[in-house]
Amino acid sequence: MKAAWIGFPREGEDFWVSVEAYAKLGYRGMEGGEALLSNGNFEENLARFTSLGLEVLTVSTSVDDVVKDVDAVIARAKRVNTNRATIWWSPAMTGNADGFDKLVAEVAAMEQAATAMAKENIRLCFHNHQTEFFPQYGQPNTLDYMMQNSEKLWLELDVAWANLGGANPVDVLRTYKNRLAAVHIKDYLPNPDSADTPIFTSLGTGVMDLLAVLQYLHDINFPWVVYEQDNMRNLSTMESVTLSYLYMKESGLVE
Repeated sequence: MKAAWIGFPREGEDFWVSVEAYAKLGYRGMEGGEALLSNGNFEENLARFTSLGLEVLTVSTSVDDVVKDVDAVIARAKRVNTNRATIWWSPAMTGNADGFDKLVAEVAAMEQAATAMAKENIRLCFHNHQTEFFPQYGQPNTLDYMMQNSEKLWLELDVAWANLGGANPVDVLRTYKNRLAAVHIKDYLPNPDSADTPIFTSLGTGVMDLLAVLQYLHDINFPWVVYEQDNMRNLSTMESVTLSYLYMKESGLVE
């Protein structure tokens, strides 16, 4: 498998210095392709990015975006040469909406957009947090509801949030392997001050069984894993990016 990243560099860090360092380490892709659209000349940015051997894996979107102008989302994805757009959060999926009717409407809206995008060979993906694995609106969990009531919508599974939601990440991967577009690999430690706010940490330094995740993905010939760390712990960004890549490479399951 190849390794990608999302969420780096951090605010105040030089984009190109960081990206060139990540590529030199061995990372081969980045999620959040809109970063190339917002700073300087896009064509020059994309050429420089790809010259480092890097690929854009997805662009960011939202339920509102795909409802208001799905064609604009498709155009943005095509512009950075990616076949994915990802919704990172949905108020209905996470319980912050006006009940079950809102969930039904949001899933239907995402499926309608995903169907339109599929005609242009773009996958619309949904990225989970922990709440999607909690009982809500009379459903065992909203992730299963979304997947069972859609056909064209893809899953981008964040294994740490799944674990925090009480699910076994490998079981979720196995259940939805045919709808799996991407995987965020992430580690954390329990927070003694807040059960809902984990302490994120570099790969291999927390409670996650990441080797089981990597082994399963390797066994099904999955092409990419995407490293994410929501907040730094003790290390700097570059130290965490390095340690996490070396952890994946040392497993023998990631290039």
